Amino acid sequence: MTLRSLDDFYGYEPARYLPDITPTPLLMIVGREDGLTGGNLAASAYQTAAEPKKIVFLPGGHFAAYTGAGFTVASQAARDWFLSHL
Repeated sequence: MTLRSLDDFYGYEPARYLPDITPTPLLMIVGREDGLTGGNLAASAYQTAAEPKKIVFLPGGHFAAYTGAGFTVASQAARDWFLSHL
């Protein structure tokens, strides 16, 4: 990893791009105990987005949406969102 890569990584803040993409429909699926990206940061970013928007919180961490009960909740939320907005 280069110093520039590290700088780019720490400088990455997706929430700052929300004004550029809204009012595009936004669905956020967030793990409540996400220690990798911070669920509280996602919730704060969500507040700044324009409608239509929806946030779904899953129990567990960053990867909770990929397996088990978290996958069931996340995939159903995504399916419903896509049916409404695509």
